[in-house]
Formats: sequence, structure tokens, C-alpha cells
Amino acid sequence: MKLSSSTGDFSHYVSTVPQKAACFKGTKFKYINLEQTGHIPEFFSESETDWKRFADACGEAAASAGVTYVLSHAPCLHNAILPALEDPHDETYRANVRAIRRSIEVCHVLGIPRIVIHACTDKSFTSDTFYRYNKMFYTDFLDLAEKYNITIMTENWDNDASLFSTGKQLRDFADTIDHPLFAACWDTAHGNIAKKAREIGQYQNIIAIGDKLKGLHISDNFGDTHHHSWPFAGIINFDEVMQGLLDVNYDGYFNFEASYTLLHHNNIPYHRKPWERQEKTITTLLDPSIQLKQKAVDLLYDIGQYILESYSCFEAN
Repeated sequence: MKLSSSTGDFSHYVSTVPQKAACFKGTKFKYINLEQTGHIPEFFSESETDWKRFADACGEAAASAGVTYVLSHAPCLHNAILPALEDPHDETYRANVRAIRRSIEVCHVLGIPRIVIHACTDKSFTSDTFYRYNKMFYTDFLDLAEKYNITIMTENWDNDASLFSTGKQLRDFADTIDHPLFAACWDTAHGNIAKKAREIGQYQNIIAIGDKLKGLHISDNFGDTHHHSWPFAGIINFDEVMQGLLDVNYDGYFNFEASYTLLHHNNIPYHRKPWERQEKTITTLLDPSIQLKQKAVDLLYDIGQYILESYSCFEAN
């Protein structure tokens, strides 16, 4: 199994997605997850050339940094637009769908074989409406999946009210979609925050997903909220995770979504505040330098190597 990390590692240090990819230059990671955020203006442009320029910039940044994109995360534009249940042509819904479709096009340009697209949730959803809405939602992308042979992955949520927090729920929904290019990504952090998933345990959740497991978001926390910490900085048992991956014959990357290796003051949910002194704002040590952050990313790689070597499945770059 090979290691990968995410462009989100360098969020707040630089402003654009290509710049985040460029920050991996000189680090130990050679494979990365392209996090395509909902703030990318090219995805909402009326021009069909803008998103292509974005893809080219991402490709150039990766080539310069000596890294390869191996998976992606679509823009988080998944929140349910309830009128679309009755009108699939709802303007806002279609705009969000178009943006996500463009992120799949970016994957094709960059040769990325797998992409995570979050399921849609709403507190008013029943199990029936959840299935009805999300079958409609994901069907809007399957034509591109087929055209480019890109696997679409749904991801477990971090709360039980979403109706989508456990491995079994992911597997049941994937079986309902019943498409060879539709699969699941297991997020260890979400699986530790959602009470039902935490009680089931990482191992049993992964086993429930089985051969539909095609992606991972690896991070740690204390079960209370998002910390996106590296393994051993929280309470998740990674023996459970590793044995589950081996038992389902997982064939993807051990991909980190652990951007809080060192905290920038803008990281959520808690914020380090600037210090005011003599009517001046002091920011000398408000954030670690990007050079320290890159060293922390290297340590993240070392932690991943230690985990995989402990189970005799580490593959070097």
C-alpha cells in the first residue's frame, strides 16, 4: 500500500489549489489527493475554458513539485436543495451539479482515477427521501464516470442524523446504485465522531463496506469534533483500521486527510488569536512557518510508513 496526502495540508499558507500542490516539492510524499474546493471560481464560470486552465495549472504545479495526483475530492456543494426533489432543473441545483461535473472533467485531464463526492443530507430527510434525492444526485455524474472510467466514491458522514454514518449504510446505498464505478470512501475521523459508527468500531465498519471500499481519508481525533490530526494524536485505534483494510483486500492508497499536523490560526473549529500589545497586533509566532509545516508533513509520511510497515504492507514511492 502506498501513502498519499492532501492538498489541504497547506490550506491558509497559500491561496490557490495549484499553489497547495506546489508546496509538496521536496517533501516525502510523491502521491497526493487533489482537494477541489467549492471556492474555485472557474467551476462556476460561464466559460468552458476557465476550468480547463485550472486543470492545466494543477498539472503544471504537480509536475514542478514532482508529485502525482492519485485521487480527488469534489467541491463540497452537496447540501440538499429540497426543491430539486420535485424539480431536478432547479437553477441552484443545476449550477452545483455543473461545478461538480467540471471537477470530474479535471480528474480526466489529470489522469485521476477516483473522486469523492459527498452525499446530500438534510435534517428533514427520511430514509426514503434520502435515497430518492441521492440516487438522482449521483446519477447526474455516472455518465462522466462511464465516459472517463473514473470511480465515484461516496463518504461516511460525521453525524448519525445524516442517515449515512456507518459502513453498512454506505454499502447498502452503493448496492442500491448498483454501478461498477460507484464505490465508497471511509473517513476514519467521521467514523469516530458519529456515535453509531464509533460504537460499531473502525474494523466492523470497514468490513461492512467490503469490496466497495475504494478510498480512505485518514486522520485522528478525540471523538468530539474535527481535528484532522495525524494518527496517535487522538483515540482512534489504527490496528482496527489496518486489519479491516487487509481483510477486505483494499487496493487503494493510504490517503491522509490530516491537515492539522501543525495548526494555522485559521484552522477550524478553534482559532489561535493574535495578541494585541500597545495598540499593535503581534503575529510573530501566530503561525508556524511553511518550512516547519513541510517538515510536519514529512513526519506525517513517517507515521504512515510506520503504520504500514507494522502490517507488512508498505510500498515505497
